[in-house]
Amino acid sequence: MWFKKFLGVFVALGLVLAACSTPGTSPSSEASDGASQPASEAPDVEQVLRVDLGGEPPTLDPTQATDSQSINVLRSITRPLAYYDENLEVVPGLAESWEISEDGQTITFTLKDGIQYSDGTPITADDFVFSWKRLIDPREAAGYSYIMADVVGGEDLLGVDTETATDEDIEALLDAFGVSAPDESTFVVELARPAAYFVYIATSWTTVPQQEGFSFAEADGYVSSGPMKLVEWEHNAQIVLEPNENWTAGPAPTIERIEMAMIQDPAASLAAYEAGEIDIAGVPTQEISRIQGDPELSDQVLQGDVLSIYYFGFDLKDPEGPFTNSVLLRQAFNEAVDKETMIATTFAGLGTPANSLVPPGMPGAQDFELYPYDPEKAKADFDQALADLGIAAGDLGLEVGFNTDANHEDKVAFLQEQWRQAFGIDVTPVGLEWGAYLERLESDPFDIFRLGWGADYPHPNNFLTDLISCSSGNNNMGYCNEEVDALLQEAAVAPTLEEQVPLYNQAQEMVMADAPIIPLRMGSRFTLVKPWIQNLVATAQDSNTGELFYDQVSVAAHE
Repeated sequence: MWFKKFLGVFVALGLVLAACSTPGTSPSSEASDGASQPASEAPDVEQVLRVDLGGEPPTLDPTQATDSQSINVLRSITRPLAYYDENLEVVPGLAESWEISEDGQTITFTLKDGIQYSDGTPITADDFVFSWKRLIDPREAAGYSYIMADVVGGEDLLGVDTETATDEDIEALLDAFGVSAPDESTFVVELARPAAYFVYIATSWTTVPQQEGFSFAEADGYVSSGPMKLVEWEHNAQIVLEPNENWTAGPAPTIERIEMAMIQDPAASLAAYEAGEIDIAGVPTQEISRIQGDPELSDQVLQGDVLSIYYFGFDLKDPEGPFTNSVLLRQAFNEAVDKETMIATTFAGLGTPANSLVPPGMPGAQDFELYPYDPEKAKADFDQALADLGIAAGDLGLEVGFNTDANHEDKVAFLQEQWRQAFGIDVTPVGLEWGAYLERLESDPFDIFRLGWGADYPHPNNFLTDLISCSSGNNNMGYCNEEVDALLQEAAVAPTLEEQVPLYNQAQEMVMADAPIIPLRMGSRFTLVKPWIQNLVATAQDSNTGELFYDQVSVAAHE
C-alpha cells in the first residue's frame, strides 16, 4: 500500500479479498536433485534469502513511508496491531484481539502479553497513541495521514494550515484526537462515524508502534517491532535483516538472514538472478518471452493476478494548466490510447486493460468503458478543447514524467507515439531517479505523470477515497470533486458492503467522467523464484513477491 504508493519497480502491487485470492508458494519446492527436501532437514544449508528491492528506500520511517521499496523492508521489521494470514484474512498482529462497539464507533484493541521491541523495551498501548498521533500530526506532513480521517478529531487535524496554526493549536487538536490507552495493554480508537473497513487500517505499516526519540535513518539504533531487525543499511547498495531475538508476537523466523539488494536496472536484476546472486526477481516485459521459452527458467516462474493499477495522471494543481481547465482535453488524451496494443507490446500481454480504478475481483469493480480507443474522436475533442481554451497545439509544450530504471521507458514511448499520431504534437519525456521523481511530483508535477497503485486493504474505499478524494495524500493529480467526496463519505458510513458498493460505483462513474487519470492496465505478476526457496507465500498484496512472510521462508539444499 502507494502510494503515493507507486509501482516504483517492475513488480506489481495489489490486494484482493481473501475469498478471491489464491495464495501461492514458490514454483518448485524441490531441491536440485529433484527430491523434496525441507530446509529443516538440511542443517548445512545457509538460511539466507536474497532479494532485490529495486532501489534505495527513501525512508524506513513508518510514518513517512509511501513507496514499495520502503514498505517491502517495513513488512519484516515492523508489525501493526493486525496483520494478514496467507489467505489475506485479517488476523492478530501485535494485538491479541479487538472488539467493536454496537454503534461501530469504538474499537478496543488488547495487546498480546510480553511483546517487546528489538532492544528489549516493552511495547505498550501508549506507543500506539504516540505513533497514530504522529501520523496525523500536520507538522509531519505524512502522505498517509488521511487514513486517520475517520478517527474523532482526524478531519480537524487534516484541515490544519501549518503556516498559520501555532504549535499550541496543533497540540490541542492532538489532545482531542480519538486514541487512548486506558492501560498498558489496551488501545482504544474512537471513530467520528462508523467505518466498516477501519480494522483494515490497523494492518498498515504506518500504524506500527513507535516511541518518541526513535531514529529511522540508519541501521545503528533502529528499533524494530517485527520478526526481523535491521542490522545493516549500506545506502544505495544493500540492506540486511536478521531475526529479532525479542520477537514473541508470532512464529519465530525460519530464515536467518535476508539480504536486500538495491538494483535499480530491471535488466541488471534479472542478470543477477540468472547469475545466482539473488533468489527472487521480477522480469522486464521485454524478457518475458525469452523466459517462457527457456526450459530451465520457465519452471521457476511464479504467475498470478494482483489487484493493482498502472495509470498516468494529469496535473490539475496548476490553475492555469490546460488539463486543469479542460475536461474535454483530458478525455481526448484518454481516447487516443490503444490499451490492448499497449499491453500486448509493452507488458508482454500480461494484465488486462483498465477503464476505471477499482480492479476486477474487488467489491466495487465495474465493467464499463467511457473512452474506447478512437483516434478520430480524440482528434475532434482535442481540437475543440484547444478552441475552448483559446490556444494552439503548439502552445501546449507538454511533458510526461516517469521514474527511470524501472521498465517504464517503453510505456512512455508508446504513449508519446499515440499522442503524436492522434494530435500531431510531441510530448516531451522526462525521466528522473526514483527519489527525485517523488520530490518532483510533490513540488512541481509534470503535465502528465506515471503512477501505480496496489490496495492496502480489501475494500473499494482504498482505490477511490485513498486515491482521488480531495484530502488524500496519494492524490497527486490534485483532483477534487466535492460531490464525489460526499458519495465516498456516505459509502464509508453505510453499515453493509451491499449498501456501500452502489455509492462507490456512483462515485467511480463520476470520477471517470471527469477523467483526472488515464487508467491503462490492471496488474499481473510474473516473477522468478529459485527452486530451493521454500515456504514462500505470494499474495496479491505483495509489492515484492512474498514480502509479507519473508521471515517464514526456508532454503533447501542446492548446488
